[in-house]
Amino acid sequence: MKTDKSPVAPLKKVLVHISAGKRPSGTELMEPESVEFIFGLGRTGLTPLERRIEGRTAGYSTSVEIYRSNIPGFFGHIFPFPMRLKIPLDPFYLNMKIVSVDSADPREVVRAMAEITACSGCDCGCGGHF
Repeated sequence: MKTDKSPVAPLKKVLVHISAGKRPSGTELMEPESVEFIFGLGRTGLTPLERRIEGRTAGYSTSVEIYRSNIPGFFGHIFPFPMRLKIPLDPFYLNMKIVSVDSADPREVVRAMAEITACSGCDCGCGGHF
């Protein structure tokens, strides 16, 4: 995968490793897992996750203390990742590292948009709003 040097911006394909811990940068609760998405496609604007990494480049790391009840809103349309967060601690630290920022192929953008708009009644926690 060839990664360009551009920052996270609309219609860029972003690969992020996400882990969870009892402290910033910790992995005691969840080892790093890859999440890939097209940045900026949400119908209601940027998700809190997207706002956190906007303008950053590959290699950037951040941690956020979060309550389990805030996970669906934090990830928004970037699904199904929230369903994989089965963390017993509340709150905990969600740790993110941008692995790559690439140009998205137009077909990838269309496919991601179709997935976002197709979600309704799937019990994902979005309430059929995405």
